[in-house]
Amino acid sequence: MIYSNIQKQILQKLLTKYESSKTYKGTNSVVQNFSIKPIDIFKEYEKDSTDINVIEDFEKQCKLLESEGLIQLAWKYERISKIISIATEENWNKIRIILGVKDKNTRLKEEIAFYSSVSEKTSSHKIIKDFCKTQIERLQGGKLAEYSLEDANNIIALLSFILQNKNEILERELSISVLANSKTWESKYKTRILRILKKSGYFDSLIENCADEKEVNKVILEECNIFANPSYVYFKGNGTIFFENGNITKTCSEIPFAISSASIEKITSFEITDSKIMTVENLTSFNRINNSDTFYIFLSGYHNSAKQNFLKKIYSQNAKKEYFHFGDIDPDGFYILENLRSKTLINFEPYKMGITELKTYSAFAKALEENDISKAKALIGNGCHKEIMEYMLQHNQKLEQEIISWKEEYK
Repeated sequence: MIYSNIQKQILQKLLTKYESSKTYKGTNSVVQNFSIKPIDIFKEYEKDSTDINVIEDFEKQCKLLESEGLIQLAWKYERISKIISIATEENWNKIRIILGVKDKNTRLKEEIAFYSSVSEKTSSHKIIKDFCKTQIERLQGGKLAEYSLEDANNIIALLSFILQNKNEILERELSISVLANSKTWESKYKTRILRILKKSGYFDSLIENCADEKEVNKVILEECNIFANPSYVYFKGNGTIFFENGNITKTCSEIPFAISSASIEKITSFEITDSKIMTVENLTSFNRINNSDTFYIFLSGYHNSAKQNFLKKIYSQNAKKEYFHFGDIDPDGFYILENLRSKTLINFEPYKMGITELKTYSAFAKALEENDISKAKALIGNGCHKEIMEYMLQHNQKLEQEIISWKEEYK
């Protein structure tokens, strides 16, 4: 007999009840009955508005299971009131065969053995070991693992790839590489993987100042060199780029230049003739601003370790230059500046990010939000940018850098 999805749902719910019981564990002194209500499977079953033909089809499928000797139906007012299992070990084994599952104790041992074998590998990252440890503790505590073995195997394969990845790869390429399907990562595993990575605490210092969940996810994946779309670094200014294959590219202030993030590792030397080097937070401002004797760099999004290493390489060959950062005049802008300083060990000075600009362009200022206030107070507590933070708090103002780059161009 070929069993329908509804019939399998009925059998699965009954089997789950049985395998969660004291009877299954052998600790019950009385005989237990295991039953479910029709509405546990078919929520509209008892409603008068439900199509009678659909109800009859459901009842027919229940009767077929009863004729197989797997269940017994209780009726009331010509409707099924209960679906009761005929609880024999022979029946439970038959149900497992129908559902294609093993005995719960067997499954439990296999799952614990699987997670233990992964956790014991010396090559496994701590995040993977902690994930396996959590699943083992759940199983030993009488709970189900968070994922099926098939899903867990894919999750561990994805984590292994991501946490060891050194080269830029797009999300769809990751999906094909690990899951053999370009869409499975996005549709099934992306949210799960990011939940595990966030919970690990491994990325806490990177995401503490992210504005929302979308930014958090982007920061974590880009730190692991996983991108939704190709990422580029933009330059404009006077300099010469030397590549490992011998190619040489000259840049100038009049023509912006972009290179993919994946290609920046192929740069062996970067000689800059301008006396000032400035990173710019926003692409609009990067396109607008054009001071003489200044080399501009737009890092396009989160400053991951690859981009930070790139800035370090520039600094190692241009250490005597002046370094500036141009960002929003808000707490987040100064957090980005501090992150840039701490990760590159380059003493970037803020450019036009002071009280003067807030006063000059106060007509364009915005009010602080709750997270701005808490971040400003945190910066003050850490002894960072005390004067500008206090001014922001006192006047309830912040300013986007695009206003400054736009207005300053016409002065």
